[in-house]
Amino acid sequence: MTRRAAIDIGTNSVRLLVADVPDAGQPGPAVRPVDRRLAITRLGEGLHDGGIITTAAAARTTAAVEEYVARARALQAGGVTVAATYAVRAARNPELLLSRLSVPVRILSGEEEAAAGFRGVVLGLAELDGGEPLVVLDVGGGSVEVTWGTARRGIQGDRSLPVGSVVMTHRAIAHDPPLPAEISALADTLAAALDPVVVPLRGGRRLIGVGGTVTTLAAMAQRLTPYDPDRVHGYALTGGVVDELLETMCRAPLAERRRLPGLQPERADVIIAGTLAVRRVMASLRAGSIIASEADMLWALVAAPPVR
Repeated sequence: MTRRAAIDIGTNSVRLLVADVPDAGQPGPAVRPVDRRLAITRLGEGLHDGGIITTAAAARTTAAVEEYVARARALQAGGVTVAATYAVRAARNPELLLSRLSVPVRILSGEEEAAAGFRGVVLGLAELDGGEPLVVLDVGGGSVEVTWGTARRGIQGDRSLPVGSVVMTHRAIAHDPPLPAEISALADTLAAALDPVVVPLRGGRRLIGVGGTVTTLAAMAQRLTPYDPDRVHGYALTGGVVDELLETMCRAPLAERRRLPGLQPERADVIIAGTLAVRRVMASLRAGSIIASEADMLWALVAAPPVR
């Protein structure tokens, strides 16, 4: 076994995965998690106002990354891969963050991010039929990735769209709780962005969701306190359950949403926009359910770290 670590610098959060990966030719799961951590740092909080990373957001994110690098090294990970997604690739001043970090960072394109998420799902869901058509949805803070293909043949196509939960919340929601008109307008914006990608994919494809929005909804559906990744992984969220959770959150002011079982308080202000994106993809694909996957981009990065 080889122990590796990967850190994801996202628009909303910084995540760490430390895992053991079997050496070539050895049996067993492709990725065996040893430690998983997440910190909400809101790197993208300034992107809606001039496209910049703020000094405060850079400082919060730097602290989380350095803590996770130290944690990975303490667990004797042989290598630490650090990847950044939408916030860093979209910002006009990425060096404000990158210059503070003690480790090199690979900035993933939207296509690379989508591909890594798909590979992570295939690595982590052993029950997948190799020939079954899949759609993998990743609702992040800055962008939404939609990737399709099969476990056996790999990726057939992908799209990355700048309609993530943090970005769309700042653009569309100004009241607490959101006004019905704000929810309606946001739903229309998401439909305009997502439908051209998703509608052509209708027809017998299994929908799998990765990222904080989908895993949070799975935790909320089960009222998980504290969060339990083993109970989230593989959980099937039906459209009816997603609708019920969305209705509850839209009626509740932020202070009340922060107390909902299964919902991280730091995620409560952006979860409505993310849930609307999930629901739109489910409706556009005519999918009765979405399977939550804890295995995602980080799994792909530790299984096959990118070449620097």
